[in-house]
Amino acid sequence: MSGQTIWDKLARMDRRVFYWILFICLTVPYMTPLGLPITVTPSTRSYYDGLKTIQPGEVVLLSINSGVSAWGDCLPAMVASVYQVHEQGGKLIVWSIGYNDCDITWARIKTLLATNVFTDWVEGEDYVYFGYCPGQETNVALLRDNIRGVYTKDVRGVATDDIPLMEDINDASKIKFVMSSDTGDAQIYYIRQWKNGPVNYVGSGQPPLVAEMGIAMNKSGDMVYYLSGDEFGLVAGSRGAAELEALVGLKGNATITMDSISVSHVLLVLAIILANVGMFATRGQKK
Repeated sequence: MSGQTIWDKLARMDRRVFYWILFICLTVPYMTPLGLPITVTPSTRSYYDGLKTIQPGEVVLLSINSGVSAWGDCLPAMVASVYQVHEQGGKLIVWSIGYNDCDITWARIKTLLATNVFTDWVEGEDYVYFGYCPGQETNVALLRDNIRGVYTKDVRGVATDDIPLMEDINDASKIKFVMSSDTGDAQIYYIRQWKNGPVNYVGSGQPPLVAEMGIAMNKSGDMVYYLSGDEFGLVAGSRGAAELEALVGLKGNATITMDSISVSHVLLVLAIILANVGMFATRGQKK
């Protein structure tokens, strides 16, 4: 087959070679996240700006309203949010009003942040985890006015009255804002019952603020609450979580996901370009 050009050889290349190249390239972000540039959307920027307003000692709520099946979209944003709360010197209350597998999610968050957050935080003083309670919006309304009426103890079995972090907290008025991780409508419960409910916000006269970390498919519907001002921020799916990770300086699972997508798209574009160049370069050759 003498006289063959490189374009002839590429045209006859076994397609499995390309798939192997793609496979090898996709392993790189999983071994070492690249943190390729990503454009930050306004709703994610607003969410991050809200986290940056946390003052040392202020308390925020993480409401885990997404299950293990939604980890790809919701978990990275929760990890980045907890990380930033720690960086700001804030304190954290965690519970779930929607998913009874929240213990697994919270354990995973603690594992992923074991070396840069939870070696510093003391349970009961800097954070408290209450676990799952049923009731959804009914209990959100009860929690607004009387946390001890719903949670008499945390998951360790320590009475709420004996938890230092909860010493002066028994309603929504002492909580700066809610970070709700959603696959459904849980954030709306907090908007209706906390933000627009009869409770004052840390003495400022403003209602408690709400922000959402949701699955990507919910963004179009949830943007209504962001644009109306009912949510101060909205992080949508793994793309939004990657934006948040970039803002807080944490290369996590969402960054790996977006790096992998970017690498695969770059390889595909290069393959298309090479194929077209090869077609024009060999046009008119004798067969």
